[in-house]
Amino acid sequence: MLRRLLKAFLALAVLAGTAGAAARLLLKSRGGPQSDEIDLVAVFEGIHMRSTASSFLGGKIFTLFGGVVLDLRRAQLGPTGAELIVTTIFGGTSVVVPPDWRVDVDDQTWLGGLDLSSTQPGDPDAPMLRIRVTTLLGGFQVESRPRLQAVS
Repeated sequence: MLRRLLKAFLALAVLAGTAGAAARLLLKSRGGPQSDEIDLVAVFEGIHMRSTASSFLGGKIFTLFGGVVLDLRRAQLGPTGAELIVTTIFGGTSVVVPPDWRVDVDDQTWLGGLDLSSTQPGDPDAPMLRIRVTTLLGGFQVESRPRLQAVS
């Protein structure tokens, strides 16, 4: 019985490794700290990006057996707000926003965790970041922290 479980686990590990290698070849991150739109892909790796976009519109984040931290405290939202589409499988994704942004999260979480510890501003006209999250055996977090000051 133990031998069968070990073989099944090894087969799953090989399959996950093969799927991860294929995903790394097919999916590439696009955009950088100054980009208004981003596509972040973390497969068996970690990404920490601090955005300085002058008109952030959103983008996509895909995490498979990895982690992403997207810090938006130096970014400015586009005039109509922004939308992020986040997919996390066996990993973790964290989005850090300034306290003056409104955040609307639409989530579908299966066997994972969701932490929405961001505080909403009292201003109904504050900029809006919409996040659509799908999480499977992973975690997603939105955290509100004070804006970062430029280093001189």
